[in-house]
Amino acid sequence: MNPLPFLLERDNDRPISGAWHLPEGPAKGTVLFLHGYKGYMDWGAWPQVGNLMASQGWRFLRINFTHNGTTPVKPSSFNDLEAFAANTYRRERDEAVDVLKALRNPASVKDTIASDAPLVVIGHSRGGGIACLAGAAADCKLRQTGRHGVDAIVTWAGVSDFASRFPTGAQLEDWRKTGQLEVINHRTRQRLHHNWSFFQDFQENESDLTIENAVRKFKGRMMVAHGTDDVAVAIEHAHQLNQWSTFPTLALLEGAGHTFGAAEPWQKPILPEQLQVLTQTTLHFMEEGRAVQ
Repeated sequence: MNPLPFLLERDNDRPISGAWHLPEGPAKGTVLFLHGYKGYMDWGAWPQVGNLMASQGWRFLRINFTHNGTTPVKPSSFNDLEAFAANTYRRERDEAVDVLKALRNPASVKDTIASDAPLVVIGHSRGGGIACLAGAAADCKLRQTGRHGVDAIVTWAGVSDFASRFPTGAQLEDWRKTGQLEVINHRTRQRLHHNWSFFQDFQENESDLTIENAVRKFKGRMMVAHGTDDVAVAIEHAHQLNQWSTFPTLALLEGAGHTFGAAEPWQKPILPEQLQVLTQTTLHFMEEGRAVQ
């Protein structure tokens, strides 16, 4: 299956690029997938996830956040480090909201039926937290304009709190003084950094960027999936998200790690077993309202 390009032009800001995986027949609904920290839409087995969901009748859209460090010319490498440094949680939330709103606009997606069909946002890791923020915000804005909202939020190894991800004490003070916080991309062996404005923007907008507030506000269905052996994001994050949700489904995958068996690059034509189970579980949730393992 060859993905089709997606591009959302925006006034006075970078366009959002992505890739569509489309079913052959009528769509059951649309899925927006959000990648995680130091990730991108082509990372690992995400394209194969899109193929599987499309084969089961779902329109699946992967996007790159505009400041994730990649570029449209080189979407799988970190070559725009200035953009990475200037990124914020609020920027990613707003970009996901823009895409979700566009997916409800028949003129944007050129598919009147799909624009009214179920709309689901899935996020991995940091993208799970963004999915919570964006799903709740977009649902509210869409319903205020009389359109269908967001039907469900799904987190895969998602974080439940952004505030605790920031450094504290001497490290935070050093970041304030120097204006830069260095982080290492161990996969690419690159030295990256975040500008001090990342922390400032969160402080100034903390209430709107608190995941708990968004999850409690969202009145649609929510599936929280997490591996029991995740060492990157503790399983307590899943239990918190599940506790806050109005209509929760908790899916714990025994023995699964943070990426559910996937790695970058992923050169096999099929999904790793754990990610296959997760994808099928998510499909069942989207179609039946509950998850099975």
